[in-house]
Amino acid sequence: MESQYYRTFIAAPLHVEGQFLQARQDLITALKGERISWTNPDQYHVTLRFTGDTKLSDIKRIGSAMHANIHVPERTRLELAELASFGPRKRPRVLWLGFEETDFFDLLKAEVDRALALCGIPANEEPFRAHLTLGRVRSLQNLQEYYHTVEAMNQQFSGSVLFEKLVFFRSILGPRGPEYHVLDEIVFR
Repeated sequence: MESQYYRTFIAAPLHVEGQFLQARQDLITALKGERISWTNPDQYHVTLRFTGDTKLSDIKRIGSAMHANIHVPERTRLELAELASFGPRKRPRVLWLGFEETDFFDLLKAEVDRALALCGIPANEEPFRAHLTLGRVRSLQNLQEYYHTVEAMNQQFSGSVLFEKLVFFRSILGPRGPEYHVLDEIVFR
């Protein structure tokens, strides 16, 4: 019997190419001895809101609320910023990239939160930091070398990326990583 819930989130996907993909490969090579689950570039996105287990009966209502309450922004190109980690210094959990300008995400997240609140899904109080997850750190053999590599490679992740839509995704967890399926989307102007 299929579950009455989908695991969902709302995000702004992005596409990378050329120099970014080379920098990613160089980073993977430099950290090849470490246990890191690297995010597939086809799945790159900035999560604005993880909605978790969502009733199937709420899926259409959330999509409709997004369309009715989110101001459709223009396609936006943003500069990449720092390469960093989330988690305690001695046990980093996520390797990520930030952005020079975050107002775009802050405004879009506020509108997503407002649309979800109209569906009875209250905003979470956790701090929000717009980021692109490059990989999830499972364990490290050499913590000092990890941080040295991250700092040394920071400049390789330069340039900008384009955001063209907002997507309501279903996430299906599997042994090879998550699969993402589009439930609804808002294409930017």
